[in-house]
Amino acid sequence: MTYQIIQTPSQLAALCEFLDQSSTTLMLDTEFVRTRTYYAKLGLIQIFDGHQCFLVDPVLNDLDECKFWQRLERHHWVLHAFGEDLEIMAPHVSQFGLSVFDTQIAASFLGHGISLGYQGLIQQTTGVLLDKGESRTDWLARPLTERQLDYASKDVIYLKSAYELQVKELKEKGLYDYVLSESARVAALRCLKPQEQSAYLDVKNAWKLSRQQLAVLQQLAAWRLRAAIEKDMPVNKVVHADTLWAIAKYQPASKNNLKNTGISPQAFRIHAQTLLHIVKQAQQIPEQQWPDKIKRMVDYPDYKPMLSQFREAATQAEQHVGIPADVLAPKRLIHELFTWHWKLSEQERQTSPKPALLDGWREDVLKPYLPSL
Repeated sequence: MTYQIIQTPSQLAALCEFLDQSSTTLMLDTEFVRTRTYYAKLGLIQIFDGHQCFLVDPVLNDLDECKFWQRLERHHWVLHAFGEDLEIMAPHVSQFGLSVFDTQIAASFLGHGISLGYQGLIQQTTGVLLDKGESRTDWLARPLTERQLDYASKDVIYLKSAYELQVKELKEKGLYDYVLSESARVAALRCLKPQEQSAYLDVKNAWKLSRQQLAVLQQLAAWRLRAAIEKDMPVNKVVHADTLWAIAKYQPASKNNLKNTGISPQAFRIHAQTLLHIVKQAQQIPEQQWPDKIKRMVDYPDYKPMLSQFREAATQAEQHVGIPADVLAPKRLIHELFTWHWKLSEQERQTSPKPALLDGWREDVLKPYLPSL
């Protein structure tokens, strides 16, 4: 199977005309670089409709000028492990195609584990062992090599066969609509922007801090997220999370004290004055505005028995519908439900989105087996 490289405005215009034709199902993938930046840098977009493979160069083309992304929305999308791909596309599109289907999610429903890689998927479904040697090459360097282009094309060409086999098996087992629904749910999460005021919750061991210390950490983490986005660099390259935690705990008032928090020389040189200022300002926050003390799930008396009951419910449901228990009720979704029920007031629960275990297809499948909270 050959591919066509889209590098010039005339080639891009021809592709856009092709995308304007009747809606179809497109295999999609992206290649990108994300090593020293907050945002991934898009290096290539791969498209395959079952007959033609296009490798779109976003470095040499202005994709917005010809409304490429909007034209892509007119089709159904199929990707493998689509998380980072959709994160890259999200700023450019209003929707992820007419529908979006993740073959990794489909594989999990079919009992092949929750994180089956593309190489494993293709070998399992077609018997072909793909070479993944180009996955970590520089996709922003030009010109791209033949090895890179060949590698990139196979990421969508072989996906077509795997997808069709999955759809056939899913429909035979009555699971196809569940996979579409789950793909849409996970895709929607990729549209959520990080919230400054809750960024402190991602800092390891934040639960060990007092409410006053959390108030300081909340301000530090919010600043770090803003700085990372503004400077387009990973958050830990601004100031490492362990350092933020230490600053919140010990609240240094001088540069000498700040050095004792384990801050890197570069972060100290660039941000010392700012960090000390944030600490001083955060210390003025009144007590009624301090965040609540973080209570871990394991600290709730009912946690272990309730966790066991939910896992047993998922095991019983698996026997009836055929979806693996760790897909029906993974631990993170059980924690989401417990957080919603135990940490929110009744009024907050009324206005907050329902947890996934109590919504959509999962509620239908699990409801007969779920314990009452």
